[in-house]
Amino acid sequence: MIQAVQEQELVLTSNTSAITFADTDLRTASANCFNGWLNHNEGSAQFNILGGGIYDISFNTNVTSATTGNVALAIFIDGSQLAGTEMDTPVTTGVYTNVSVNKRIRVCGRGNVTITIQSVPTITYDGTTTDTEIPVIKNANISIERRFGS
Repeated sequence: MIQAVQEQELVLTSNTSAITFADTDLRTASANCFNGWLNHNEGSAQFNILGGGIYDISFNTNVTSATTGNVALAIFIDGSQLAGTEMDTPVTTGVYTNVSVNKRIRVCGRGNVTITIQSVPTITYDGTTTDTEIPVIKNANISIERRFGS
């Protein structure tokens, strides 16, 4: 298991950017890259799962924007948005809103995937597509736990 955080306020560089995680709060021995199933370096946005299995991903953060509008975040696997993980919220400049998501994924045997949490550039509501604002996040927390190995 790994739990990483981005405690300090972080302004993403665009509405397609990934969140970097500055600190690792908890990492079990099996979640180390040497002979383990996970590779993550502090300050990186990428969590590399190295091997098949069933994994639980949990994420939460406080989010706002420098501009009033909508922000959206989601879990991405190998650069593609993972269905069922998009977190949309209207924001008022400087007022934080909490968003969270939990998702269980399967990685095929001998497979490797890269997990990131990224901003989603557009959202669609009632048939209308809207560009999202650039997120400002703080107190971000991600945990990835291996449930079953293959």
